[in-house]
Amino acid sequence: MDSMRDDPTDTIAAIATAPGAGAIGIVRVSGPLAFEIADAVTRPKKSVNAQPPRALKRSVIYDLETGEIIDDGLLATFVAPHSFTGEHVIEFQGHGGPVVLKRVFAAFLAAGARTARPGEFSERAFVNGKLDLAQAEAIADMIAAGTVAAQRIARRQLNGELSFAVKKAARAIQEALMFVEASIDFPEEVGDLNVVAVDTALSTAQEIIERLVDTAAYGRRIRDGITLVLTGRPNVGKSSLLNTLSGTERAIVTPIPGTTRDIVEETLILHGIPVRALDTAGIRETNDPVEIIGVERARTAVENADVVVAILDSNVGATFEDYASLDVLASNRLVIVVNKSDIADAEPLCALLRMRYDPISIIAVSATTGSGLAELIDEIVAVATKGEAWEGIDPLVTSARHEAALFSAKDANYCAQVTLRLGLPAELIAVDAHAALASLGEITGETAREDILKSIFARFCIGK
Repeated sequence: MDSMRDDPTDTIAAIATAPGAGAIGIVRVSGPLAFEIADAVTRPKKSVNAQPPRALKRSVIYDLETGEIIDDGLLATFVAPHSFTGEHVIEFQGHGGPVVLKRVFAAFLAAGARTARPGEFSERAFVNGKLDLAQAEAIADMIAAGTVAAQRIARRQLNGELSFAVKKAARAIQEALMFVEASIDFPEEVGDLNVVAVDTALSTAQEIIERLVDTAAYGRRIRDGITLVLTGRPNVGKSSLLNTLSGTERAIVTPIPGTTRDIVEETLILHGIPVRALDTAGIRETNDPVEIIGVERARTAVENADVVVAILDSNVGATFEDYASLDVLASNRLVIVVNKSDIADAEPLCALLRMRYDPISIIAVSATTGSGLAELIDEIVAVATKGEAWEGIDPLVTSARHEAALFSAKDANYCAQVTLRLGLPAELIAVDAHAALASLGEITGETAREDILKSIFARFCIGK
């Protein structure tokens, strides 16, 4: 793995706190010369090596060329291998202004450190066995989490829950391979292949892998969110409903048809899931060139949406145009809303729609009073997650990379099972089982290619 880094013997440094002014700023240094570099730029001149590990000492940072005091703060030391990276690490905690942080950082560079690449601290933690690859990726997910649910899932992955499940499946495959390869290499001593033991082990692995694959759709929703599109004829209340869902006056609402001519976007959090909600132009035939563009954009948005909420007006009823549109939209990603239930009884129309579009959910709502809103939110989330709620039950797969690796492992392990049950040569079983192991190893990093590792750590923050 050393080739993945510029030089494994380099000592690296970076500003570890976010850009901008703050009360406290941290500069982090990691590598074999971390303590010597700290000694060169700090006062008093008592060696950092003499400082108790994981203790804080007040220190003054000096400019090496001029002797000018740059900052004073606290210096923490972490002795290898008992640090995040597994190397000697020092962290200077000083004032959080951008200028002072840059000057402290420059002092460490002048003393012999080099600038860390994005994610290089986490990369070194992975290379030095402090984290596996799935745990390292969870660090970036923790930082990028936009909801409490996403942060919780990342925290669980960082704790090793996903890695534990993947390694458990890998151990089961390795157990099967032990029998298979023994029958190949030592047929006289071992005898015939123990088909029952191999099948049991492969079945155990398959069950774990399939369970993880099943969580992927829900996990991606929690991490990446969904796209929700509100559609319908002009003046059915699309903009009002968006405003009610968001709790803001995001979209302009008037009684004039065609007010919304372009897509209005709002970010929502529904049951912990990030939602990109789009209020679209009313879909209708029009000669207005601007509105025509808006209608086309609305149709494109509907085609690409994860969930489509088609809105009708209970005061007007369902028109031929409404039914034609619903017939096209009818699918497992559609929710039908009968709006303005505060003005007219929505239930007769809801009953008619249920007869025609069962099992699609039809919900009576008032964007004005909020009636039916909770039921609508529940249904949007249910449609987006296909009714599943895995959070808190299993390790959740949130990464497309992990999902692809699990699918490959699932297919290869299944092929090994089929080959075994057909009584084909043990060598063929071994080939498929090794392929499944290699796919699982891509998740934890044991078999991940160098280009994949580089791309993963490149998306990290500098200093992490």
